[in-house]
Amino acid sequence: MSMMKIRFGSWNVNHRKLRQAHLDILLDAQVHLLACQEVSASFHAALDASGLFDWSVSSLDLRPPEPDEGRARRLGCSLFGRGDLSLIDASLLPDLVFPERALVAKVRAGDSPFTACCFHAPPGANWGVVKPQTLVKIAEWLSEREGSSIVGIDANCPKFEHLDITQNEWWWADEPKLLGPSPIHAMKDAFRIHLSQQPQELEGIIKQRPNGPLAVSHVRGNSRKRTECRYDFVYISDDIGVKQVRYDFGNQVRASSDHALVLADLVVPVS
Repeated sequence: MSMMKIRFGSWNVNHRKLRQAHLDILLDAQVHLLACQEVSASFHAALDASGLFDWSVSSLDLRPPEPDEGRARRLGCSLFGRGDLSLIDASLLPDLVFPERALVAKVRAGDSPFTACCFHAPPGANWGVVKPQTLVKIAEWLSEREGSSIVGIDANCPKFEHLDITQNEWWWADEPKLLGPSPIHAMKDAFRIHLSQQPQELEGIIKQRPNGPLAVSHVRGNSRKRTECRYDFVYISDDIGVKQVRYDFGNQVRASSDHALVLADLVVPVS
């Protein structure tokens, strides 16, 4: 068994129109496999036509919105790939209120398949209990998975993240089943793995944000109160190695979305 290095990205693009700034960011990032949340059909089509990637799949093609369903059903998840990665097939998780927010693809790396997922939990402020129900369904599905898997997710939680994950605060009691210290699945948070390998970086984060979060991927609230959050995650199965993970939330990214671009340099087993 040999290993293949890939760069995986996860980015909630905030239902924006595709601009040259998005293309510049992604060209600079040199991502091999990109998971995008809150993607309109027009954004997906424009990025697919840009030539940055060799293939793509949109959840809105697998589950097109009905004319009377409203804007929320016109925002889906997308996966884009290039290079030595090829798409085998794609599907949506069943039994969800918003199945178009749970895209699953089988991807080939060399001669070996792995599973790539793009998930987006509906905001609890808009959809209430649908949010924790979605997170639990995802966690249950992951618990049944076998083989190599990579997940990019905007989870809209935790409420407050701390260095000690057991001290995290949550919006809903069921959210830790996916992201907590003892989840019901075996996937791991790639950024926490990265920090365990980079003690100096972790020390700097603790000095800068002693009360968390470990990284800033979104700022919630309004002009009266703004709260830095880590809502965006890359999760991996145990057989996938972590070289580096970083959160790009610089000025160029902030001008293009209200979420950070998460970049994970991973090592995937191939035969």
